[in-house]
Amino acid sequence: MKLISTSVIYENPLPILKSIQSAFPSICELDDGEILASHQLGEAFESVDKTSYVSRSVDGGKTFLPPKQMFNKKRERPIRSDCCKLTKLKNGNVMALGYQFLRKDKNLPIGNGETGGLLDDEVFFSVSKDNGNTWSKRKVIKCAWGPHVEASAPIYELADGSLATPITGFADWNGNKTLPADGRLLRSFDNGRTFNDDVICMEFEDKNISCFEQRMCQLDNGDLVVIGWNENLKTGELLCNHYTISKDNGKTFSKPESTGIKGQASSVLALGGNKILALHCLRRDCENPGIYGYIVDLSEGKWNIKESALLWAPNVPVLKDKNMAGVFAFLKFGQPTAIKLKDGRFLMSFWACENGQYKTYCSKIEL
Repeated sequence: MKLISTSVIYENPLPILKSIQSAFPSICELDDGEILASHQLGEAFESVDKTSYVSRSVDGGKTFLPPKQMFNKKRERPIRSDCCKLTKLKNGNVMALGYQFLRKDKNLPIGNGETGGLLDDEVFFSVSKDNGNTWSKRKVIKCAWGPHVEASAPIYELADGSLATPITGFADWNGNKTLPADGRLLRSFDNGRTFNDDVICMEFEDKNISCFEQRMCQLDNGDLVVIGWNENLKTGELLCNHYTISKDNGKTFSKPESTGIKGQASSVLALGGNKILALHCLRRDCENPGIYGYIVDLSEGKWNIKESALLWAPNVPVLKDKNMAGVFAFLKFGQPTAIKLKDGRFLMSFWACENGQYKTYCSKIEL
C-alpha cells in the first residue's frame, strides 16, 4: 500500500478577505473518467450558510475546477445547512444522499455544548441525470428517529439493485433520544420511491455506545460489512472501531466485533474476494494521529489485518477533548473514504483543518 499523491479539492483562495471553510467531501468517477467531488462550504464549521457544492476534475483528480452550488436555497425557510455524499449509479445517474440541519435560530450552533444534543435535521436525497451539472429537488426521507438522524455515508447500490446506507440517531437539543443509539440500514427496493430503516445493522448491549460515521461495502459473496465509530457517550470511554456482517442480504447482522483499531471516522471498500481496504481516522488518545489504511481479510469472518500504512498525518497538533460535544467543535481531520478508479488505482477523499482553514483533499493510493 503506497500513497502516490495528494491534491486539494478546495481551499479558500483568499482567506485574508473572507472566510470559506470546506469539509465532508465525497468523490465518484463518471463514465467519461471525470471525477466529481461534493463538499460542504460555509463561513465556519457550523455556520448557518453551510451548503453542498460540487467540484469537478478533468485530469483524474490532480486539480479541481471552481465549485458550483448544488441546490437553490434562495426561498428556503427555515434555512437548512445541508451536506451530502455522492454515488455513481449503474444507470448513469449520480445520487446525492445526506442530511440537513434546520437553522430556525441563526444564533445557535448545530451542537449544544451543555447537553451533547443537536438541532433538528432531515435526511434527504437528490439525483443528477447530467453528470452533476443539475440536481433534482431534495426529497426528505422519514426515519425511525424522527428529526435526529446522522446520515453521513453515501448510498450504496447493492448487487440486487436495491439502495442502502447505514444511519444512526442523534440526541435532540436537550440531550434526549427517541431511540437507542443503534445503527440502522436505510434501504430502498424501488429506486428511491420509498425507504425503510427497520433493520438494525449495529447494536450494542450497552445503549450508551455510539454508532457514528458508519460506512458499508458488499463483498463478492454478497456479504455486507458495516463499520462504525464507537465510544461510550455516558462515560467518555473511547472504543475501537467495530464491524458487523450480514450474510442474508441485509436482513440481519452479526453482533459487533472489534477491529482492534482505536479510531473514529472510518470506512470500508471491497477489493475482491473477502478482502477490504479499511481507512481509519485516529485522532485522539494515540501517539501518531493520522489516516491509516489497512488491508483486511474477512475470509474467516474475523478482522485479519494483512497490511497497514500511515497514509496522511496532520501538520498541526490535534486538540484532545473527552466531551462529545467538544469533539464536534475541535475535530481537525476526518471522513476518509476511497473509491476504485478505472485505472486500478484508488482515490481517497478527506478533510483537514490547517492554521484555522478547513480544506478538502483527495489522495491517489496504489495497492
